[in-house]
Amino acid sequence: MMGVRSKIDFKSARKAFRSTGDPETTPPYDSTAAVNEQTQTRRRLQYSMVARLVVASLLLGGALFVAVNEETGFRSFTPVALILLIVIMYASTLAFALGLLRWHRTDLIALGQIALDLTITTVLLFLSGGLNSGFTFLYGVTVLMTAMVMGPAEARIAGLSASVLYLGVGIGLARGWIPVAPDQSSEAYALEISEIVRASSTSIFGLLLVTLLASGLATRLRVTGGQLKAAKASAARLARINNDIVRSLGSGLLTTNLHGEIQTINPTGVEMFHCTEQEIVGKTLDSILSGTTQGLGNVTRAEGFALRPDGSSFPVGFSTNALQNEEGIDIGTVVVFQDLTEIVQLRDAAHRADRLATLGRLSAGLAHEIRNPLNSISSSVELVRDSPRLDQQERRLLSVILKESERLNELVTTMLQVGRPVSPQFQRLALGQIVEEVIEMARQNPGSNTQINIEASLPQEPVSAWIDGGQIKQVLWNLIKNAIQASPQGAQVRVKLRNDREGRALIEVSDEGMGIDPKKTERIFDMFHTERIHGAGIGLALVKQIVDAHRGSIEVQSALEKGATFRVSLPADTPNSKNP
Repeated sequence: MMGVRSKIDFKSARKAFRSTGDPETTPPYDSTAAVNEQTQTRRRLQYSMVARLVVASLLLGGALFVAVNEETGFRSFTPVALILLIVIMYASTLAFALGLLRWHRTDLIALGQIALDLTITTVLLFLSGGLNSGFTFLYGVTVLMTAMVMGPAEARIAGLSASVLYLGVGIGLARGWIPVAPDQSSEAYALEISEIVRASSTSIFGLLLVTLLASGLATRLRVTGGQLKAAKASAARLARINNDIVRSLGSGLLTTNLHGEIQTINPTGVEMFHCTEQEIVGKTLDSILSGTTQGLGNVTRAEGFALRPDGSSFPVGFSTNALQNEEGIDIGTVVVFQDLTEIVQLRDAAHRADRLATLGRLSAGLAHEIRNPLNSISSSVELVRDSPRLDQQERRLLSVILKESERLNELVTTMLQVGRPVSPQFQRLALGQIVEEVIEMARQNPGSNTQINIEASLPQEPVSAWIDGGQIKQVLWNLIKNAIQASPQGAQVRVKLRNDREGRALIEVSDEGMGIDPKKTERIFDMFHTERIHGAGIGLALVKQIVDAHRGSIEVQSALEKGATFRVSLPADTPNSKNP
């Protein structure tokens, strides 16, 4: 029966919502709504129980006080009947209350209470003069309670039942069809036809009027309650959607008040700042984001730097706009920002590539023009050095010229390689043999420092990669030569070969020199950047160029007075693989 009640209620609510013309406010029928309706019915039923006890105590107690006389006391029929009604009222209320605790059929409990109230009112009518009774209004009270607890349909049924009971008992007593109470005077119940018509029409009209008003108010209350639920559900849904949008934004979003103090920040923004929301909220916007002090009335787009709580910073692009309330009054600022770290890196890489391309073309042309006269100078010096007329000092000077010419020729060759890069010819080669060959070549090089010990650390299992053997030899040669030149007398240069966890080949070249300033490590691979007195700063630029062509990476770890380690990572998969 309760299920039928719920369907009737929600059908009427749907009709009421359709009449508004707004399909969005139509609440769907679901189990949660039914449970909420049942809970509200139980609560209203509890209130009605308390109210009926109060009314019954006052009215029945007052009637009992009037009915008791000095001669018979409580022994006559009417006082005993009133006492019995009071007992029934309290006992039934206790039973209904226990039923609410243990039984979920609140509709049946409510119907039982309404039926009992109509019966008690009818008995009270019987004891107090029939149609002339002053307790006729209790029928109206019962109808009102029915409308509040169950609904308009049940209120109309209760009103009709009360009318039938009133007319039946009243007319029956007035006409003598129903015997009066033994301790009551029959003359009080005897009425003329005109008095019966007047009393019954007045009471019935009032009862019907109460029934119509109660059912109408109950209907209005249900429709209004449904609209309120729909409005709350819509507001909650919009709030959830708004929170989902803010939380799902790929950009940072924060709001401030008129004093520039941050009020809210979304999870993406918190992630960018590498902190918690509590560490950001409450700070001023200018303290964490540069360039946001411009006018708030217009949208402002700019780039700047964001300062994290740990002291680090990162480049951001942001836009600001005034935050306004429903009346259009400015209440703060909305800032949308993005982390531009990757974009700045790509921009710098593009500038560096463009600069290297220009310098490469220039150096290639210049190297080509220098190489021809340099070869002529070297050949001529060799011929003069072999002349028997020269003494030892002259031969030594000519040897110095030849040595410097060779170094200059090596520099020119490197410039040509940078300016005219050759695409790698990939093969799967074992790197261990290449490392040993380059180390042996470095040990036998006449220009190497014989006081420097070159140590190799090679694994037992072979380490291989898809490489151009000649170009990787050039990379190793430049790194080992730089390590030798950076190391003091008696130091060690260590070359280590291994595989990382992803299977990539790693080559590490470490020295014991003065190290590199951490602030300059980002520019160490730039063309013509060098930390040494001798050298043009092209070797590491060539190394970087070759490693990039192999889809690898190179990084340097160094600290002042603690040497430097260059780590080259080469992929183990084929050069046609999409995963570098």
